[in-house]
Amino acid sequence: MSPDIGPSSASPPAGERVSDSGRQHASRPSVVTGLSVAAALAYPFLAFWLPAQRQPGLGLLLFLPPVCVNLGLAWFFGRTLTSGREALITRFARLEHGQPEPRIMAYTRRLTWVWVAFFLIMAAISVALAASSAREAWVWFTAIGNYLCVAALFAIEYGYRRWRFPRKDHVSPRQQLLMLRAAFRKQCR
Repeated sequence: MSPDIGPSSASPPAGERVSDSGRQHASRPSVVTGLSVAAALAYPFLAFWLPAQRQPGLGLLLFLPPVCVNLGLAWFFGRTLTSGREALITRFARLEHGQPEPRIMAYTRRLTWVWVAFFLIMAAISVALAASSAREAWVWFTAIGNYLCVAALFAIEYGYRRWRFPRKDHVSPRQQLLMLRAAFRKQCR
C-alpha cells in the first residue's frame, strides 16, 4: 500500500524532511498574538508615562496608535461592505449559526456599518483631544475610555440582539470572542 500523502496527512512521506520554515510559519500566529497582547497591555502605561517625560517627539508618536488602530478597524470592517462582498459581521453570524436568515443578514450588514461609524468616531475623538490642550483627557480616553466604549457597544449590541431575535440561540459574549479569535487565527495561517 502507498502512504497517504494527501493534504490531510499528519506526517510527511518516508524519507522527506519537514523544513524549519514550515515550523516557523505554524508558530507565527501565536508570536504575533503574543506581541499584540503585550503592546495592548503596555500602551496604557506608556500613555501615562510618555507625556510626563516632556519630550515633544515622543508625545507625537504616542498620538498615532489610537488613531491608526481605529482607522484600521474602520477600514477592516468597511471594506467588507463594498458591492458584492459579505459584511464582516455576517461572516461572524455564519460562525455562530451557519446560513443566517435574510433578516439576520440585513441586520448584520447594518451592524457592520455601525462598527465602521463607531471606529471613525473614536478616531475623530482621539484626534480632537490630541489637538486640544486637554492632554490628560486624551490619555484617559485612549488608555481606558476607548476600550470601555468598545466593551459598551459590544454589550449593548448583544442585549439588543437578544431582545430583537428572542428565539435564536445566542452564544455568550465569551464564546463569541473565542469564535472570533479562532476565525482570525485560521485566516492568519
